[in-house]
Amino acid sequence: MQVVGMTNEHEVWAASNRRKFRLNELLIIEDDKLGNPVGEVIETYALNPFIPAVDEKSPVLIDHEVVDSLSRLGYEINEEVIYTAKIRILSELFYPVSTGVRVREPHFHEVEELLIKSNPSEGLVLGVIQGTEGLLGSLPEEYRDIAPLYENKTGIKEQNGVPFILDYRAMNNYPHIGIFGGSGSGKSFGLRVLIEELIKKRVPLLVFDPHYEMSFKEIFDPSLPPHFKESFEHRSLILTVGSDVGVKFETLNSGDLCNLLSAVSPVTEAMENAVASILESGDNLETFTSRLNDLISLLESPDESEFKEAFMQRRDIEENKKAQYLNRLSALKKQVGQLSTLKSINWRLNRLIRQGIFMEQGIRQIEEGLKAQKTVIVRGSIWMLKVYAAYVLRSIYNKRREYRDALQRGQKIENKFPPFFVVTDEAHNFAPRGEQNVPSRREIKEIAQEGRKYGVFLILATQRPALLDDTVNAQLNTKIIFRTVRSTDLGVIKEETDIGSEEIKRLPYLPSGTGFVSSPIFGRTVSMRVRVAKTRSPHQLNPFDELEMEDEQDKEVMEIINQCLPVNQSNLIDVMKRLENRGFGMGESEIINYLDKMVEKGIVGKENNPLLGFIYKRNS
Repeated sequence: MQVVGMTNEHEVWAASNRRKFRLNELLIIEDDKLGNPVGEVIETYALNPFIPAVDEKSPVLIDHEVVDSLSRLGYEINEEVIYTAKIRILSELFYPVSTGVRVREPHFHEVEELLIKSNPSEGLVLGVIQGTEGLLGSLPEEYRDIAPLYENKTGIKEQNGVPFILDYRAMNNYPHIGIFGGSGSGKSFGLRVLIEELIKKRVPLLVFDPHYEMSFKEIFDPSLPPHFKESFEHRSLILTVGSDVGVKFETLNSGDLCNLLSAVSPVTEAMENAVASILESGDNLETFTSRLNDLISLLESPDESEFKEAFMQRRDIEENKKAQYLNRLSALKKQVGQLSTLKSINWRLNRLIRQGIFMEQGIRQIEEGLKAQKTVIVRGSIWMLKVYAAYVLRSIYNKRREYRDALQRGQKIENKFPPFFVVTDEAHNFAPRGEQNVPSRREIKEIAQEGRKYGVFLILATQRPALLDDTVNAQLNTKIIFRTVRSTDLGVIKEETDIGSEEIKRLPYLPSGTGFVSSPIFGRTVSMRVRVAKTRSPHQLNPFDELEMEDEQDKEVMEIINQCLPVNQSNLIDVMKRLENRGFGMGESEIINYLDKMVEKGIVGKENNPLLGFIYKRNS
């Protein structure tokens, strides 16, 4: 291998008639005057003397100077296959590389500083660096067998290169991570691997899970190497909004309550003003709803005196407070005025109450989980999580900030609160570009800009980086980018990263699980293949395989039907009642469809009878 063609201080071409070049591999250019710089292969070609012929009329794939210099250096371009590569120099040079110098593969120790930024015990082992297969022979033992890979057809594969290890401690200087990629690109898989590594390091994580897929209980595959298998159930806590965690009403101000109401439907300015007028300090859910309903009743009443007379007969309010309360309602009537405004607030509030979001314990379990250095996974619908995330983040971010400020002031600290990561998929919904009325956007934007000072960091995953808030996007110092197709998203990636034009061209065609990492922690863009996950998502089963699976419910239904065979029109009602008694509500048509499915599988036989119509029997 040697340098050919015209060179400069940034890029060179290399050629070989014996060996193919690999994309992303590192090569040493033996130019002593320049200190033998290291370069990365960013494009590869093969010049074939027959298909097509190399002449002046052929399409130009590489520089004419390269072809000319190949001939001068002794290559028979019309008689042999010649492999060429464009190589990007990874160090700063002040003079061009000399044409004709030798190019060779490095030993690991010669390029270790470019590939390894942290040891496995202190960093996050996310995958394997592409193009480093040739370094396996010189790879030290501590970097071997720590990042097995996975292929859909062949299953678990051995680590085939240098592991990619992210120094998460460097995020103190280069905060926040973005994970971008289209559907099926491996984005969610990569996010899972990143979370697993942080769980291992006992870093507190707050994960918002709109897809109900962030479970770390089940092992990914039984064939995983024994030393690699690991479950994180004991280090993670799954909570659902409305059943495990919610909002303590007493902690809300009028802005918080309006944010929650907007989760149901957009809130108008008139509604905001009404909430600000009605909500009083110290209100709980009962006192607020009671005041709201009384005000609605007052406005609906054709005669205010009749309302007041009926009100004085009520027993749920102390006698000495009734007059004061009526005066308060009369004042609110003048302030609010519109009955439709109050009914709109009431409808949204009742919707939230039915969702169970108002709970006495509020976010206590989230706070306790983070303090115990666990991964706290908060589940819920996307419309609810967008608002709930704003409430939770404002609360716990303030607790962390108050703790850090107290440390700086040298004050006595009673309630410690740990640093933590905020993680979410569908990040463009939580911090959308150009949309001011999404409650979580303000909190995420503030953490993106100020969180590093207080030890609060973001990991935001999205299929649409172009729809993510510009300020937030710019603050994601480390970006892991999987297959991306849309031109608008590619434009944002090109603008917000140091990815070169060659990598941008490759992005729409990357295989699932392969991505580029653009990070100042590495100082350059690195191509990585994500390692196999240790755990699996509950959604990992192919839904079409699910249709073919016989689950426990099917077995129980079949046991009941077996007791009734033979089945025909005359005893179908009896079958239906037996199923209903065991908790299976199936109609006549559903039972017949189920029996027909069993016939197809050969479990049951079917006969047509001129009197009974059909008879399902046991197969003999």
